[in-house]
Amino acid sequence: MKRRDLLAGLAGVPFVAGLGATAAGQDAYPNRLVKILVPFGPGGSTDIISRLIGKQLETMTGKPFVIENKPGATGMIGTTQVKNAPADGYTILLGSTSTLGANPSLYKTMTYDPSDFTTVAVNGTTGNFMLVKPDAPYKTVKEFVEYAKQQPKPLFSGYGNASSRVPAALFEVTTGVKFEEVAYRDAVASIQDLHAGRVDCVFPDQVVGESYVRSGYVRALAVTSKERSPLFPDVPAIAETYPSYVIIAYSCFSVRKETPDDIKKKLNRLIMDAIYEPAVLERVKQLGFIPPPKDWTIEQCDAFVAKEREDWTKYIKLAKIEPQ
Repeated sequence: MKRRDLLAGLAGVPFVAGLGATAAGQDAYPNRLVKILVPFGPGGSTDIISRLIGKQLETMTGKPFVIENKPGATGMIGTTQVKNAPADGYTILLGSTSTLGANPSLYKTMTYDPSDFTTVAVNGTTGNFMLVKPDAPYKTVKEFVEYAKQQPKPLFSGYGNASSRVPAALFEVTTGVKFEEVAYRDAVASIQDLHAGRVDCVFPDQVVGESYVRSGYVRALAVTSKERSPLFPDVPAIAETYPSYVIIAYSCFSVRKETPDDIKKKLNRLIMDAIYEPAVLERVKQLGFIPPPKDWTIEQCDAFVAKEREDWTKYIKLAKIEPQ
């Protein structure tokens, strides 16, 4: 047999072996470092929850789950990086209301589409805080609204992402107050400027705001969920004054939709089991998150995220925010 013929005959062998190796690699998933990409800065809710669950995943699998923060453009930079990564399950997106729910209705030009991803696990839902300075003269939502309407100029509202911007805009429409928006690189920066008196209110989710409220750094005037948070029973819901005002946020783990199904299923079970590990579950609830049932499938997780996107499209229209 000529050398050319021999090589041609052997060409199919590595291909078959390659398939076997790929299948074996998937069965053993994860067999190397896994990167969880958080498209926001350190200290925010997505960062906190990803580190908590990532650490448990390391314990369960014996493999490193490394958190990489890639903030910018309300989460679009980091999310796009995951979209462009190999679809092998080794780069996971920490998705959120901002990146998968609100951004598509806020921006005319997107560098990704939510349909680029499959959500393999939902970490939980949470309401947002309405935060003000500790020494602010208003003690209730009603007093805040009265104060704002008496001012000759709009009050300043800070936001670090879409999920903290839209609640403020919806508050304007619901109450009739006017805000001047101030954008920040993340929610933590907006809280810091609130404390410094550079803005009058911010609407971060409860996960990122929890420690600042408990320390007295800022004051929680209200929450955006339908009912009061069990962690802050003395903080009223905005809905107690304005019944039509209800808005919640979520976070999730997503991968490229082309990722092999068996790896998606493995991630679904690993992450949901990690969330329901007693110590993790207790901390998740302490942070203000309400996790979904442990047996939620990929289909249920994906459907939840799609429904939230529909809801946030509605919120943004009600808030009269024009796409940029």
